[in-house]
Amino acid sequence: MDSLLHPKKDKRREQSKDRDSHGHKRKSLTMRHSSKSKDRSSTHSPRVVPNQPGRFQMVIESPPLVMYGNPSNSTGTLLSGRINFFVDDPTGQVRLDEFNMVLRSTVQTKKPVSKDCKDCIEKTETLKSWTFLSEPKTFYKDQDNQFPYSYLFPGNLPASTNSQLASIQYSLVATAVTSNGEKILLTHPLTLQRAIQPGPDKSSIRIFPPTNLTGRVQLPPVVHPIGTFPVTMSLSGVVEKKGESQTRWRLRKLSWRVEEHCKVISTPCSKHQHKVSEGKTMLHSETRVLGNDELKSGWKTDFDTAGGEINMEFEASLATRSNHKACCDVESAGGIEVKHNLVLELIVAEEFCPNKNTQLITPTGAARVLRMQFALLVTERAGMGISWDEEMPPMYEDVPASPPGYGSSDRNDGAWGGAIMEDYNGPELEYEPLDDMSNRTSGLTLRGRPDSQPQSRSQSRPHNRSDSPMEGSSRPSTARRQIARFTNDELGAEPPQYALREREDPSSGAEAGPIEDVEEAVATPTLP
Repeated sequence: MDSLLHPKKDKRREQSKDRDSHGHKRKSLTMRHSSKSKDRSSTHSPRVVPNQPGRFQMVIESPPLVMYGNPSNSTGTLLSGRINFFVDDPTGQVRLDEFNMVLRSTVQTKKPVSKDCKDCIEKTETLKSWTFLSEPKTFYKDQDNQFPYSYLFPGNLPASTNSQLASIQYSLVATAVTSNGEKILLTHPLTLQRAIQPGPDKSSIRIFPPTNLTGRVQLPPVVHPIGTFPVTMSLSGVVEKKGESQTRWRLRKLSWRVEEHCKVISTPCSKHQHKVSEGKTMLHSETRVLGNDELKSGWKTDFDTAGGEINMEFEASLATRSNHKACCDVESAGGIEVKHNLVLELIVAEEFCPNKNTQLITPTGAARVLRMQFALLVTERAGMGISWDEEMPPMYEDVPASPPGYGSSDRNDGAWGGAIMEDYNGPELEYEPLDDMSNRTSGLTLRGRPDSQPQSRSQSRPHNRSDSPMEGSSRPSTARRQIARFTNDELGAEPPQYALREREDPSSGAEAGPIEDVEEAVATPTLP
């Protein structure tokens, strides 16, 4: 009974027995926890992983996967790289019977129809598959075993996201099977982003009846998950003047918050279709606040202008809360949607003052809450904004088999498009008309023979030189020398008009013969 009434006495007696003569507690060896410690150590023992005969290494050569523009007008992004196979087998060689790789898109729902069903939680789609081996092949350790690959992501694909209701992921899965039946696996995740180029600022107007208050807000066209963005707002119509008094609204507080709205449609698998109505799905939605703040000062109030006006400008952000990471806007065909809104709330109080003394202010006790909501487009930073089709040279299929033609006015007509034929408007080109030269030469050759004796010659030349008939026949003829002395302007001039006329005085010492008569020329004396 004493032990039941005073249980602490026995405990003190046992503790005193455990102590030695010096008052120190004796250390006792107990085996009470030996089995538990053994189990505990066995759970933390390292697992022995069997050595694989080979391994893969993924090398991405393309820039980050960024799709520029909206899903309707984006050209997508290009993925290119190579996969290396390293032989780790002690023999130095590995024979592969199969070697394949697939590009997968995985959509996971965090609120499925059945929580324990993998088919309801995850849905996988194969976008592209590669078969690197058509027949078994042996790979050696000292060889460079590389396999290139490439794929063009369409521009309408949703970007990678991880919201509170669903997630979208992309990955490369390489699988190889050796001749011994061993499987070599590698999973490489990919991050697909979307960036929209910024444009002009967006301006919105909100009115608040029955008052005359009008709010104007100016926002940037795109907002990024990291960083701040400016917000400019003005509130007009804050003063209403009457006969001898005026009523005005004074801004007391401004609060803003950025909300993220997520929606997902959960589709059941074939085994759990009975949990929902036939042909129907479950819609889940959730809203969370990414950033918020309150302002009680920092604006300018002007009651002297017509109607009065209140102007303010502040910085808002999506990253004011460290535990919430913003997602970019996403809208997929599978029912995943992520959108963002900016909510502004203004608290204004009504005041009364006479027109003669505006400093005599009397609060009326009336107040209003003005609430405005604006849509935000959250996207990744575009950087230089150069897509793959603008930075790459033309592909092999675009190069024609033959040399380009003379050109086409259509800019979309291949490599020789965009050519324009224009008229020449420069100075007149100098050239010799060959047809006129042949006619002149044929007409003057008969007169330029050595046996002919011309009586007179009248021709304007660049140099007035008279050829003597006493020169031997070894020299070139007169007509040939005349042709040689003509300039380009003379050759292009109108040919002279020749006419035959009889001399009036036949008794002169000169022989009678035809005389050449040329327009605008002076008659030359007859030869002796």
